[in-house]
Amino acid sequence: MLLERICTVTGGKVTYLPQQGSLDALVLAMQKAATIVISGPCYINTYPARLIELLETASQAGGFSGQKLYGIINGGMPYVHTHRHGLTCLQFFAEQNQIAWQGGFVLGGGAMLDGNPLEKHIGRKKVVPAFDLFVQHIIEGSSSPDSLYERAETAMGSIMTHFFARLLTFMVVRHIKKHGHDPDAPNWYLREQA
Repeated sequence: MLLERICTVTGGKVTYLPQQGSLDALVLAMQKAATIVISGPCYINTYPARLIELLETASQAGGFSGQKLYGIINGGMPYVHTHRHGLTCLQFFAEQNQIAWQGGFVLGGGAMLDGNPLEKHIGRKKVVPAFDLFVQHIIEGSSSPDSLYERAETAMGSIMTHFFARLLTFMVVRHIKKHGHDPDAPNWYLREQA
């Protein structure tokens, strides 16, 4: 959805990452593009493994010469720091492959979109203008500052954070008990070896 929003303005093309098979065609498209925008969900602090595999394959293939790279990562947690590592990964990829890193955009609370337009995001009043400025940077070919997405962060207050932390802990404990384990037992991995 975010890439489609960019393409409407820039006239670019969305290419989907194949879940199986060769990545060669996608690497070739990246080598030919003047500007690359990579977007994906945050899976445990970074992009999914298949996207990391694409970056590794592209890095091994080489053939880059000054393309501009922007990144977008979104996830369910509302805090941008929980998703930022994905952009760092793209930045390292760019630096190692003669690609100009132009910055990125982190969208927390992404799971709340559920396929809806960005205007339906819980933090739309801050997120929509910030993302539109990010798109403007892509159009201009200029670097996008981290402050764009940092200002758009829709952080929960301390009461809501405490509530959700307690709720998630309760759900994990219930799940552990459901499978016949004692949540208060010492951690098996931390036990002293005999």
